[in-house]
Amino acid sequence: MNDLIDTKREGGELPLDDVFDLLRNQRRRGVLRYLRDQTDGSATLDTVAEHIAAKENDIEIKQLTSSQRKRVYIGLYQCHLPKMDELGVIEYDQSRGTIELQDISQIEPFLEGLNTDPRTESTPSAVPIYVASAVGIVVTGGVLDVGPLAMAPAAAWTMLSIVALFGVAIHQYR
Repeated sequence: MNDLIDTKREGGELPLDDVFDLLRNQRRRGVLRYLRDQTDGSATLDTVAEHIAAKENDIEIKQLTSSQRKRVYIGLYQCHLPKMDELGVIEYDQSRGTIELQDISQIEPFLEGLNTDPRTESTPSAVPIYVASAVGIVVTGGVLDVGPLAMAPAAAWTMLSIVALFGVAIHQYR
């Protein structure tokens, strides 16, 4: 487990390394989100495992196979839930199979910024790269006096380059 934590936190804050360690796993994030958003803060291990298995396999709970359920159940039972209990973000009663969400206000801002489904994460648009490349080709043609591009003065090509670069920068940072 984690050498930084020997016992549950009691009203104290988790070290930032532990917060990041906790949230780096998609299943642990899934447990926290499920308990926070879809329950009153408590659930059984079976219910949580089914929910996470269904999300991972992109199917309804009733369509899960026993091996899909079992794979998630075992991972939660043996690894994730004990770690989360140790860190004090859940109360996990292994003998009863119950999980209860504890205070996660410290983790909440980080949890909100993380997407559980990598397929829905936004990727940077390639349009600015294409625009910058096209402008670069036109400017190069103008500077080398290729065809009708030779009619524009060098200062115009410099200005076009600067405007294009600023446009790409503004698009990337908004």
